[in-house]
Amino acid sequence: MLGVLSRDDSIGALLIYKTENESIDSKPPLPKKERLKLSTFIVTHVGHKIGELFTKLSIDFAVKNNISEIYLTHFTESNDRLVQLITEYGFHKVAVNERGEDIFIKELVAPKGFQYKYPIDVAKRFYPSFYDGLHVDKFVIPIQPEYHNRLFTDFLGRQTTVPEYPGDFIVEGNTIKKAYLTHSKIKKMKTGDIILFYRSRDQSKVTSLGVIESVHTRIQNADEIIKLVGKRTVYTKKEIEEFAYKPTTVILFLHHFHLKNPLHLDELKEMEVLAGAPQTAVEIDNNSYNKIKNRGGIDERFTVH
Repeated sequence: MLGVLSRDDSIGALLIYKTENESIDSKPPLPKKERLKLSTFIVTHVGHKIGELFTKLSIDFAVKNNISEIYLTHFTESNDRLVQLITEYGFHKVAVNERGEDIFIKELVAPKGFQYKYPIDVAKRFYPSFYDGLHVDKFVIPIQPEYHNRLFTDFLGRQTTVPEYPGDFIVEGNTIKKAYLTHSKIKKMKTGDIILFYRSRDQSKVTSLGVIESVHTRIQNADEIIKLVGKRTVYTKKEIEEFAYKPTTVILFLHHFHLKNPLHLDELKEMEVLAGAPQTAVEIDNNSYNKIKNRGGIDERFTVH
């Protein structure tokens, strides 16, 4: 169970989940299968990305426990915020139970032969699974430690803690959808491409993998950048204003995994993936990407080629 108290001692958010291995009595009936049930999923405090954090924590729990399906039941209302949230990450209505609640299922692993129109469709339907075949390009992007800490608050197995009050959150650390700003002039990036984050200076390691949702180039208007990134970036308003003095590229991406074995620059050189520490976004070929994926420990269950 995870909960967040408001400062008036009311419940600001509450998540209760449990594992099940049984059939579901519904129309149509759902066969017996091991699933993670989100018994309670309530978020009354909006604006802190707590719902997105709860979604991520549920998925992380399922992945760690080798569970490939999550579900919840819900009395759907018009303009339902919970439904809008969960459908962003692949939950879809499959049945109705005897109480009249809609049953929403999320599958974490794409079935063999899954047909997709665009590579990003894999991530949108089966997150954290993603497409990493030849139809997408791969890039290594440097990120400074202080920004890495805020963007990836759960890096290296750090337990994501839920503070007592919603205002105590590092909001951008709660998100699955994140934003990265760069002055890189590389123009090839597109929706569905893979980005690998290289933590510079203190660790000099490739640590984390994301999939690009959208790319916006040559922006020099701070307000336009702020509108694009919302609360998903590590940069303050002042830093964004300073950034916007030069043409800026905004990369909106889904964070999928941290590498089980982050790869140091020395290893990347030895593997002939990088010649030196990247100072800006660097494209790598598919063979180099596969070396990172395999030695870095990305689970093949969650990749589609």
